[in-house]
Amino acid sequence: MPMVKQLRAKQERIIESVRHGLEGEAAMEFIHRSGYAMTQGALARHLHAMGGKKHIQDLLAQGKSNVEILETCFPSEDLHRMETAPPDQGELFVPDEPVMNPFLADVQHPLFESTKLTVTMPTDLYQALSLAAKAEGKRRNDLIVEILTTALSRLPAMHAPEKE
Repeated sequence: MPMVKQLRAKQERIIESVRHGLEGEAAMEFIHRSGYAMTQGALARHLHAMGGKKHIQDLLAQGKSNVEILETCFPSEDLHRMETAPPDQGELFVPDEPVMNPFLADVQHPLFESTKLTVTMPTDLYQALSLAAKAEGKRRNDLIVEILTTALSRLPAMHAPEKE
């Protein structure tokens, strides 16, 4: 994702936090759960770049969408690609055969190719992962997946409880 597009996606999450009336730590937690790392200072800089929290609240009161607010705040940019149409009802369900999850034998959930995960970890561990990934010539995310896969493959086989 190009840097500007990623920046605007992060700012869209900031606008959404304002829409929900979140402030301080609650806003930070919302943004972090959306997958964006940010400090309080960065949040303040982004709000300032968009004209301030009051400006965003006024635009929200006018009924503008998040993308329309970004277009208002950054008129020189083409943000039409950020808008997504809501999915059709049929697109919400996967028609393929669901794959059985061995840990949930009674419940059938389709397993997807990948899932986003947010992990809170000590800074020194995060930096160690960054250094290890750089030393191995991999992306940090790929190294984390490799470590988890290796660790989980060494666990003893888990059997579903027998039904009486």
